[in-house]
Parts: sequence; C-alpha cells; structure tokens
Amino acid sequence: MSKKAIEPNNINGPILVILPRFIGDAINSLPAIELLNNLYPGKKVCLLIRPYMRDVLERAEGYDFELIEDARYHPNERIGLYRFAKTLKASQFSMAVLLRGSFIEAVLAKLAGIRYVVGYAQNGRKPLLSHPLKLNECHHYIFRYCRLVNDAHGKPLQSFSLPRLRANKAQLTHPEPHATAVYIGGKNKATRHYPVHLAANALTKIVAQTQTHLYLLGDSSEHHDAEELRQQLARKNIEATNLAGTTSLGELVDTISAMDAMITIDSGPMHIASACNIPTLALVGLGTSPFSLVAPLTTHCQVITSHSTSLNEAEIICAIEPEYLAERYLDLFK
Repeated sequence: MSKKAIEPNNINGPILVILPRFIGDAINSLPAIELLNNLYPGKKVCLLIRPYMRDVLERAEGYDFELIEDARYHPNERIGLYRFAKTLKASQFSMAVLLRGSFIEAVLAKLAGIRYVVGYAQNGRKPLLSHPLKLNECHHYIFRYCRLVNDAHGKPLQSFSLPRLRANKAQLTHPEPHATAVYIGGKNKATRHYPVHLAANALTKIVAQTQTHLYLLGDSSEHHDAEELRQQLARKNIEATNLAGTTSLGELVDTISAMDAMITIDSGPMHIASACNIPTLALVGLGTSPFSLVAPLTTHCQVITSHSTSLNEAEIICAIEPEYLAERYLDLFK
C-alpha cells in the first residue's frame, strides 16, 4: 500500500465496517473489530450486516460496536443502493472498512461520501478506495480482515485475539451426563455434506461408548436429512433430538454453547462452536475455500481431513471412516 497511513486523530466521525455475507466469515471478522476498538477507544463503530446476522452478533463478547441492518437485503421491504447510501451519508462516517470484497460495497461507501475507504484492490474497485491493499490469497481469513485495519494505520498492532461469542443459557431436553451437537449438513451443502449412513454408523459407535445425547442441528432446508439420520439411529435404539429448522440463529448459538462437544462439517456452526470454546471435531472434504484459510485457529477445534483419492468430488468426504471419527471423538475428552 503506497497511501499514507491513516492517523486516528483525523477520524472525527463514526466508523463503518461492512461485514461479509456469511455467518462464519462474520464471526471471523470480530478480531478486526477488536483492533478498531483498540485504535479508537470510545469511538462509535457501526457494523453493516445482513439482517439475519443480528442474533449471532448480539452475542459477540467484549467488543464495542453498534449494528446497522443492511436495508438492501431486508426480507420484507428492500430499498435500493442510492437510497440506502443516502441514509448512510446522514450518519457522516469518516472511515469505512470493507471486509467484503464486492465492487458494489465500494460504490456504496463512495456514494455515502466517506473520505477514508479501506479495502482490498479486487473486482475493479481500486479507484474507489482511498487505501487499497493487495490481497494475499495465502492469508487466513481472520488475518485478511485484521490486516485491512492494521496495515491502513501503519501496522501499529502486533497480534489479534480469536473470535468470542457469549451465549444465553439454553435448557437441554434430555438428562444424559453429556450432550453432543451434530451438524452434517444437508444435500444443499454439496461436497461438504457427510452422508447420513456414515454419520449414523459413527454416532452408533460413539453412543455405545459414552453417555451422551445427540442433538441434530441444521436449518429448515436440512430438516429432512437430519430426520433421516434420527430415524436411522432410532432403528438402532438410539434416541436423538432433531432440532434442524426449529431454532433461530441466536438459539443455535445458545444450543451449541450448551454442548459438551460438537461434530460438524466445515460450516457456520463450526465457527460458532469455536467462538464458544466448545470441543469440536470438524469433518473436512472438499469445501468452498481451502480449509487452511478458514479453519478455526483455536485448539478446541480438531480437524479430520479426508485423504480420498476419488475423482468424484462428492465422495471425497466419504473417505472419513465412521470408526476413525468415533475414535477421535473419544480423544476429545482425554
């Protein structure tokens, strides 16, 4: 970056941070928010979020920010780009940090009259940025977000903390000594989905060796897959609770936080569990990004990586054997 570093004394108005669109990415952006809090103690920091993210980010622990729902994506009454930019302009933001790499977000910041706009010079938006950075695609996503804040200010900070969520207390429905959340996704997760029959075999072995109740998680589109898993377990006399499609995102955070352990695919729930410090097994086949770039950095999350040689992308995750998954689950508590 050739531009002169931003001096905090020159930032008189509030700061706008445009968050990524997915839950896991939004959670990974929290360390960058903390860096802004460190650089601007007491300064108003506003996070521009998709409306569905509110319940999750309201549970962020130890950060100082306000939430602004992006009216362009309101489920009931959306407004256009120019009208929304006019709304933001009235708040007189001095700086915007674009944690989402789309061109339209840079246009939004420009139309809102924000003087300092920090972001990666990608998707043709470099002319719209006051402080464009070159993206290093080898950097972890948390590092990428934090670097936008740190580099634009002349690299005054040396490290970042990991994301933190604080959940509300959730009342579990079963009395077993332990509770385990299970999220294998649905067919909508394509190559990340761990097949139901493999999950059923692994969970059968786990329940045979532990006193744990299984809580199956997912959204409404994944209820059928979770119910199929519950029924396969029931045929083996194993009771499981299917919560897929029955919880809000906030309740999902609360439920995961109440668990003793979690088994999950590469997903938003994986990042929620990590931010809540829940011992987690992450099943990784072929994802939407290289897993090394999005993997939770906490030691509470252990990764089971497929070593498949299959040329069928959907079968890569199938190389994670149920017996090995069960062994790794038991290792979580050693």
